[in-house]
Amino acid sequence: MKINITKSTLLEGLQVISSGVSARTTLPILHNFLMETQGGKLKLVRTDMEMATVHFIPAEVVEEGSITAPLKEFADIVKNLPDDKEITLTTDENNKVHIKAGKSKFWVIGTPKAEYPAIPEIEKNNRLELDPVLLQQMVEKTAFSASTQETRYILNGLLWSHDANGFEVVATDGGRLAVASQTALGSSEFKVIIPTKILTEVCRFIGIVKPEKEDKIEVNVAANQVSFILKETTFISRLIEGNFPNYKQVIPTKTTVKFECFVKELLASTRRAALCAGEFGSIVKYKVENNVLTVSSNSQNMDFTDEIPVEYGGEAFETNFKPQYIIDVLKNISADKVSFAFVNASQPVLIEPVEDKTFRYVIMPMRA
Repeated sequence: MKINITKSTLLEGLQVISSGVSARTTLPILHNFLMETQGGKLKLVRTDMEMATVHFIPAEVVEEGSITAPLKEFADIVKNLPDDKEITLTTDENNKVHIKAGKSKFWVIGTPKAEYPAIPEIEKNNRLELDPVLLQQMVEKTAFSASTQETRYILNGLLWSHDANGFEVVATDGGRLAVASQTALGSSEFKVIIPTKILTEVCRFIGIVKPEKEDKIEVNVAANQVSFILKETTFISRLIEGNFPNYKQVIPTKTTVKFECFVKELLASTRRAALCAGEFGSIVKYKVENNVLTVSSNSQNMDFTDEIPVEYGGEAFETNFKPQYIIDVLKNISADKVSFAFVNASQPVLIEPVEDKTFRYVIMPMRA
């Protein structure tokens, strides 16, 4: 293989494939990435056996070929090459990758493509085309509620449900729930659990490339895999197998207590309360009465009380929450005002942006 390529182009490609893939592995080959000429471009591939990233970048292909090379060492070399010199990459019969830019020359030992894990073919039975920004919003405004505990593997992903009734993205860790809803985006029907890791990586990539308004991201859902395709980049991941909890049964419907307040004020007040709530088993108390919401917390050495105006004229009502749960919701709500709706003090609260039913959040209260 022999190609000529600019430093900026190569670095951009390495950045795309370097994130999101686990570095924890006992297989040495998974520390490598694959370079392969295809269609007059350079194809870069990285996988950890759970997910894979495939990215094409422009290059002058002098001689076709392929090789795998250690990603970290290769990227460090490229970063330190001269900015104003074109890079020439060549491989030889000993699987050495020669890297040349101006008078600077390196070589690193690679391995043949045959030793690298094969990337699965993409199945396109259930296919959606989404606005990338819409996908990014639906994931980023829900994913924080997913579990990060390895023992709760089913909850380490987001439920994607699509049928004639609509499209929902759902995340929960057992103590909180986040739901993003949209109208149906096509005729395909599926209900799958997609690992948070790949969704986070797709969102990161969307933020980097900043798609145009007319750009669409293609989503393909199969029996055991999902893929996301945007322009020259494809992300592929295994699905999480298992039954997602029946989240709809925990969303409050017949609520008896409801008030509205400004997001910015309540977020700031809850953050202050969290400072005094203590680190372990911390709670923040919320008491609403006579159009005033009192936010308070205390620990062995500190005490905090704050009052913010709300729209509420009912009987006095008090409940307690883990402060980080409230903070996570409020910092992800784009609206100026938010509504809180309760059945009673011991059942979950429904939190929604005012005049926006796209996003719903449910949080379990804490015992004092």
